[in-house]
Amino acid sequence: MQPALFQDPLSVPRRQLEVEDYIEILRRHRHWILAPFLLCLVVGVVTAFLWTDTYVSSATIRVTPQQIPERFIPTNVDVDMSDRINSIYQSIPSRTTLTNIINLYQLYPRDRKNKPTDDVVEQMRKDVKVTTVGALQRRAGRNNEVQAFQISYSYENRLMAQKVVEELVRRFINENESTRTAQSTSTTGFL
Repeated sequence: MQPALFQDPLSVPRRQLEVEDYIEILRRHRHWILAPFLLCLVVGVVTAFLWTDTYVSSATIRVTPQQIPERFIPTNVDVDMSDRINSIYQSIPSRTTLTNIINLYQLYPRDRKNKPTDDVVEQMRKDVKVTTVGALQRRAGRNNEVQAFQISYSYENRLMAQKVVEELVRRFINENESTRTAQSTSTTGFL
């Protein structure tokens, strides 16, 4: 004999839910389902219209290795290209350089009114990116020398973004030329 199970006299035994039952539940609670979806959609559309546009301007600088073979004319400056790019890059985003560019092009007008200069310079430093584009196999044991690099800048005004990239490229090239000239002069003077 099995023990009798206690059953509550007020409870009704539940039947298994069918597809029609699920459809009826969805129909009765459609407002609770559609309201969050529509609210998220409206918030997303309003945010998309209020969000400021950000334009990215970029320039690619191709690094051309020495064209004349070193056995005919040996180079007096022998520095790895990626090391040279890194050393030049360290001087370009310096506080004075970026402050001069910010003042020259009147960048970040709202931030300059509300924030200290160091914060504005740090913001610009985040917006400037220098990346290598490709690598070139080189002779004499040097592998993966940089073939090109890209300077990009993100800003809300596309024309200003282009002007800033042009200025950064100009400064990058001028810094490279002055560094190479100084290295060549010191090497020649030493020899």
